[in-house]
Amino acid sequence: MPLNQTKIFADFEGDRWFGRNREALEDFDPEVDPPLRVMELYHLKPRTVLEIGAANGFRLAEIVRRHGARGVAVELSKEAVREGKKKFPMVDFVCGPAHAVPLDQAFDLIIVNFVLHWIDRSFLLRSVAEIDRLLAEDGFLLIGDFHPANFLQVPYHHLAGEPVHTFKQNYAAPFLASGLYHPVGLLGGNHSSKSPSAAAGEGERTGVWLLQKHLTAHYMPSGSGR
Repeated sequence: MPLNQTKIFADFEGDRWFGRNREALEDFDPEVDPPLRVMELYHLKPRTVLEIGAANGFRLAEIVRRHGARGVAVELSKEAVREGKKKFPMVDFVCGPAHAVPLDQAFDLIIVNFVLHWIDRSFLLRSVAEIDRLLAEDGFLLIGDFHPANFLQVPYHHLAGEPVHTFKQNYAAPFLASGLYHPVGLLGGNHSSKSPSAAAGEGERTGVWLLQKHLTAHYMPSGSGR
């Protein structure tokens, strides 16, 4: 049976990732954060925001501060959730995986930033369905992730010797292929430099997609009565 990467991150690697990156999160600069830059470029002012894979809620706290929105963070790392509840009390926290989010309400904006490439492939389409379930009609979806021209499977170097990988691909594609999402914008970047870039290698090219959900508004009427 293939190794379940979601379980690995839930059991220990999510906490280890947070421990490795805690110091970098302390230096978070909202002025250069790609998801926040896209929000500003397109004048998004959501009332409710869900971030899946939110770490300790650092980005959501800034969105709450800027827009007075209700921010809900979904995160696998229990350590990140514990710290987030203390550090950012204005954010609501839920511990859970992307493929089974324990929430029922619909949100104006969902952010999934550099999360989908870690998800076990057996849970990818379930995660896509969960994101769609939780996004309101006419709501916006921000997906930040690697953006290679091809499908890449890369060994996860923090667990050397284990059959764990990251999967780099266009994660906007499943949503757009459904016909229920409209492409609004794409901000390209370079993962190594953490900055917008028109020139990045295949494995380092990144993108932040902004999509809007329309269930029927984009369908063309047909003269047929069937």
